[in-house]
Amino acid sequence: MILDILTKEEWLTMFHRFAGLSVAEILRGKQARIRRAPLDGGSPAWDEILELTWEEIERRADRNEPGYRTLKKLLSQKRFDK
Repeated sequence: MILDILTKEEWLTMFHRFAGLSVAEILRGKQARIRRAPLDGGSPAWDEILELTWEEIERRADRNEPGYRTLKKLLSQKRFDK
């Protein structure tokens, strides 16, 4: 079975709509107001994460680094899509 062969990260990379994209590339398809959404204390600024890939955002969110769960949620919400 394919799930037995692939890791979670490989599986998500194959099928997630943001797989392989940087935050800057993802934001091009989002409304500008996403950057005004409130972030958690200790969160990195948007300018600090622009070069990170979607996979890195997910990895940091999974490790519970401050602010990355919120950033992941904001980036994946369709309400901010253009």
